[in-house]
Amino acid sequence: MQRSIYATDASSYREMPLAVAVPKTKADLKKLIRFARTHKTSLIPRTAGSSLAGQVVGNGIVVDVSRHFTNILETKPEQGWVRVEPGVIRNELNMHLEQYGLFF
Repeated sequence: MQRSIYATDASSYREMPLAVAVPKTKADLKKLIRFARTHKTSLIPRTAGSSLAGQVVGNGIVVDVSRHFTNILETKPEQGWVRVEPGVIRNELNMHLEQYGLFF
């Protein structure tokens, strides 16, 4: 995977990350957290890369959760909330919520 792809987002900022990780499981995420803590580096969570302010650009380890953490886990329409994984796209969430007469 090319780190340069993750060096920018929709903003004008550009900074080459130390590395890019694409975790598949929660266990992978835990390993990344331990690694970053041990090596005193940052983890930069990333999904679509559509930030206009550079939040997903940095010199740490970019953690791309857009591929494997895309599930809608729980919906409680009567309470007005939904629990999702970080890679859920807003349009997909809204399509799911439409059946309840809700939107995000």
